[in-house]
Amino acid sequence: MKRLLILSCSNTKKKGKGLLPAIERYDGINYRVIKKLQREGNFPDDLDIGIISAKYGFLTSDIPIDYYNQKMTKERAFELESRVSTEVNEFLQNNGYSKIFINLGKEYRLALNGFDEALPSNMEIIYAKGAIGQKASQMKEWLLSLISE
Repeated sequence: MKRLLILSCSNTKKKGKGLLPAIERYDGINYRVIKKLQREGNFPDDLDIGIISAKYGFLTSDIPIDYYNQKMTKERAFELESRVSTEVNEFLQNNGYSKIFINLGKEYRLALNGFDEALPSNMEIIYAKGAIGQKASQMKEWLLSLISE
């Protein structure tokens, strides 16, 4: 059973020249939760991570990226919407996920608008709700629940 976590990129990034995998470049609260769970051995082996980036659109966590500073605005989200929705939909269909947890801010959600229109009805999609800390807590609980499945 494959699962997917979809996150926003992070305003907090590790600086430095050269490329780093996206999961290492981003350093906000959600990424710190993930890295802590990984260090503790509490991160599901069969979980993939997708990221919605204001600069890059949709990418997987292993894609090497440069340091950048671009904020997701409503305008940028609308520019990315068609491309991101299509890329995420194709990614989901090609990888056979059964569960998806989506942890995005409201502007990032705009970029993902419509991605789920053609997905199988049996695919479980959970959206984190509330403020950033609440979303991070919900994400952590979901990740830990996958360990016991």
